[in-house]
Amino acid sequence: MAEQTQAVTLEEENTNPQGSTTPVRAYEDVIAKIRKLINDEEMGPGDALPSERRLSELFTVSRHSVREAIRVLQEQGVLAPRRGSGNYIRSSSREELTRALSSLVSGDSRRLFEVFQLRQLMEPQIAALAAEMILPEQLTEMDQLVRRQMATEDLNELRQIDRNFHALIAKATGNSLLADLMDKISESIDPSRTEGHQSDERRVASISGHCRILSALQAHDPTAAADAMRDHINDIKHAVAPDVA
Repeated sequence: MAEQTQAVTLEEENTNPQGSTTPVRAYEDVIAKIRKLINDEEMGPGDALPSERRLSELFTVSRHSVREAIRVLQEQGVLAPRRGSGNYIRSSSREELTRALSSLVSGDSRRLFEVFQLRQLMEPQIAALAAEMILPEQLTEMDQLVRRQMATEDLNELRQIDRNFHALIAKATGNSLLADLMDKISESIDPSRTEGHQSDERRVASISGHCRILSALQAHDPTAAADAMRDHINDIKHAVAPDVA
């Protein structure tokens, strides 16, 4: 089946699985095209996925986008990695695979809505408490994170800096339960930090928001910290998914 897959022409217009001309993110496009291969019976349960390089050539996307799609498919149980031999489609029925892939594409907007709703409910209050409790060394560490964020364009590093910045705010509350909770919630926030949701607009919004939050924390102003965090989350939501309510 791998030889059949290599012969498939996949230079299609970037559309969603329902045929709309609405643009999709690169990694979502990869997921949609893998779904098409399964629907067309070019690949099925137990088959090996072509290499990252081959998929990048077939789908005319970056290897980074392919890697992000593979990571998502692994997390959702569609693909199973095997040490030394790549990724394989799990031994489910073709119908089950199709349903799983459909939910990955169509559920993206709903997932983002829930992520940002969660952030808007929790993080302004966490920032307000942190403004009262934050220690000088924590402010120094946050300042260093923002400086690193300004200096790099590496997506993996930017993603980790963002996660560390928000984790440090929770830690600065002095409430270990809040810090632990934020660490767990960060796993739900991570979908909004993936390569498919990165852009220059998002990077600028993130740096600007972090600077405003840091300034409010340095002033030990709870109201300003909560407002800065609320504005930051709204700005990121607009940059990542302007159509998400």
